[in-house]
Amino acid sequence: MKFEIRTSNAQVFTKRELKGFTLIELLISMTITLVIVGLLMGMTKMAVGAWQVTHAKTKSSRLAQEVFDSVGKDLEGMVIRTGNDYEWVLVKDSGNSGDDLGQGANKEMVNPLEVSFFSAVTDRYNGQINTASDLGGDISMVRYRLIHQDVITGINGSDAKPVFALYRQRIDPKEVFDDLLAQADLDGIKPSADIVLPENYLAENIFDFTLSFNFEFTRTSDGVKLYRRVVIQSNGVENELSIKGDKVLVNGAELTVQDASSPRLASADVSILVLSDKGMRALKNKPISSDSDFSKFLKQNGHHYTKSVIVPQP
Repeated sequence: MKFEIRTSNAQVFTKRELKGFTLIELLISMTITLVIVGLLMGMTKMAVGAWQVTHAKTKSSRLAQEVFDSVGKDLEGMVIRTGNDYEWVLVKDSGNSGDDLGQGANKEMVNPLEVSFFSAVTDRYNGQINTASDLGGDISMVRYRLIHQDVITGINGSDAKPVFALYRQRIDPKEVFDDLLAQADLDGIKPSADIVLPENYLAENIFDFTLSFNFEFTRTSDGVKLYRRVVIQSNGVENELSIKGDKVLVNGAELTVQDASSPRLASADVSILVLSDKGMRALKNKPISSDSDFSKFLKQNGHHYTKSVIVPQP
């Protein structure tokens, strides 16, 4: 259809015929739109992925900080008295087995330690110091244990949702003075099951909890300081440590350095491996057939943290 416009001078202007988009033009516009949508989806996916990674790292860092705050304060208040044969520190295999270690033979934690030591903790009597709840004394015992169980019910039933959880038990000074101080052997003096009661829960997604102790010796011939580091691991060469007065026993054998004084505990290193929530979900569903596959999985889904603590001089 054509339109004609006449002016007073009888000039005629003819407009072009009106028409729609051609098929080629529609295909080009659709292609451009799809490319733009694809780019936007890709950018959104990248942004969401980056947020998830950042969120996982932030949560893991927060969990690690909670553990370090607790363990660090306890170690900073550690109490060891020399000149006796009493046991002050005991680190040993917790005796976990079966589901307590994880989901199947290839998904189990490899360092299930139980840690017990005396400390002047600030939260004794739930922090109700100098009140009617304060029964006196300032030396508590703290015990740590890592276990794979439901943090709510404290059991592994059919409806349980177990996670790798670290527990901390505080035993107040009155009970410590009556039952635990001046004991030659702390092993078995209190039930290990008491540590993992729901009220003692500290943090979840903690797959590995390792303590390393750094001992200082003084060489008698020239006074030079010598150091020995002991890393306690259930499946390692050094899997049990006990401090009894002036003696340090590693796997039952006394720790000594030739021509040197008795060892003094100088510091301790706390090392933990925190699994992300994504890793915990994948661990329940992903088949893992070998230890090497599991190590790769932990590297991809875990975050490792370490803290050094200077302990009081005995």
